[in-house]
Amino acid sequence: MKLQTTDLARILGVDVPPVEGPLVAVTNASQDVVPGGVFVAVKGFTSDGAKYAPAAIEAGAQLIVAEEPVGDLPTAVVPNARIALAQLAVAFAGDPSRDLTVYGVTGTNGKTTSSYVLHAILATAYGAEHTGLLTTAEIVVGTQREPAIRTTGEAPTVQGNLARMRDAGVTHVVLETSSHGLHLHRVLGTHYAAALFTNLTRDHLDLHGSMEDYYLAKRTLFERTTGPKLANGDDEWGRRLADEIDGTLTFGAREGSAYRIEHVRREGTGTVFDLTRPTGETLTLRMPLLGDYNVHNVAGAAAITLEMGMPPATLIDAVAEMPQVPGRFERIPAAVDRGFEVVVDYAHTDIGLRAVLEVAREVVTDGGRLICVYGAAGARDAAKRPLMGRVASELADVNIITTDDAYHEDPAAIADEVMAGADPADTTIVLDRRDAIATALGLARPGDVVVVAGKGHERVQHLPTGDVDFHDATVVTELLTG
Repeated sequence: MKLQTTDLARILGVDVPPVEGPLVAVTNASQDVVPGGVFVAVKGFTSDGAKYAPAAIEAGAQLIVAEEPVGDLPTAVVPNARIALAQLAVAFAGDPSRDLTVYGVTGTNGKTTSSYVLHAILATAYGAEHTGLLTTAEIVVGTQREPAIRTTGEAPTVQGNLARMRDAGVTHVVLETSSHGLHLHRVLGTHYAAALFTNLTRDHLDLHGSMEDYYLAKRTLFERTTGPKLANGDDEWGRRLADEIDGTLTFGAREGSAYRIEHVRREGTGTVFDLTRPTGETLTLRMPLLGDYNVHNVAGAAAITLEMGMPPATLIDAVAEMPQVPGRFERIPAAVDRGFEVVVDYAHTDIGLRAVLEVAREVVTDGGRLICVYGAAGARDAAKRPLMGRVASELADVNIITTDDAYHEDPAAIADEVMAGADPADTTIVLDRRDAIATALGLARPGDVVVVAGKGHERVQHLPTGDVDFHDATVVTELLTG
């Protein structure tokens, strides 16, 4: 959508210097500037976007938006560059969420699985060609799928993808909404029709500083949502959310939950549970997933669709037919012929690791062992590293600490910090991730379960020496079949 400087002045509420011709796009990445574009100089964690403004002008940008004047370049000065970026992204994309039904999903653990479950239900109800998904793992526009870069992209990416969906005939979209996306205004201006909160556990404190601020960032999704709002009533932060935000309903096994989970039982390779609605009607849901945490993921997604008016029969069929979620307790078929199981999971906190290992323990058969390959990311909350080591030693029989995304940190130093909480009697360190996985597979025998945790769906490993292609499920398959 083309805009004039008068449009930008109205949107931003500041004076905008005149430029030649209409403005056609906005970005905060100088390498993405197009002729006639607007470059927003965002102050990042490590550098100020203003230093890239001259390159943006050279690439064809007609206007700079920044929090202070940038030399003699044509600059609109705004109080907050990130807010301005979001406002302009919405405008250039034609406010796409206005024409879509957007479901926001937030929380620490389970938001990707919940997003996939919700998308599967919507695809069954409205047709795959009319549903969209924006998650940590991938972007789905109707029947087209592509890898995602981060949980919630920058505002131009979010609005651009929503516009793509609108133009492709999509009507219902699930938007996994991270605390980064909320705190950094990446989703500002998005019209949310419904919101779902999974839980809150220690994570991302490098950004938020405290659990209170982390919670408040999550809460903003519910403050912006106009329709149904569902929160996990078995989580203390979810109960607080329900108390603080009018109209928020709870789901969970806890007595008094508006949507009550009862009679959970394992059935073959899946799980069955009853979900009682506020009306008193009870639905029996059969899902092809294991674990109490997945019961909550499905229950939350089911509750929000029911609140949005979905027929119960449609919901029941959709839950039964939903596909496996990439990188979330993803079972690798190539291991079946060996008589053991290999599971790839995104668990990258002590809470997430505990959840996946507890479910994996249930899958262990014939006196088998639970073998875990895991690590901790660099440039993140370091306090969780020994906690992860403690959880792994508590729940798994054999543990191998390896490298996750080290970023600029020394992988050996990170591994030592994880090892500080582990039991040396059951734990070794193999820094090369491929070698660590190969070691675990070499140890596995019939009845064992190998869990490869930390990266899940991700296809790139961030190392001090640079990024490398790495996808756990692919590496496991190669090692088993090569």
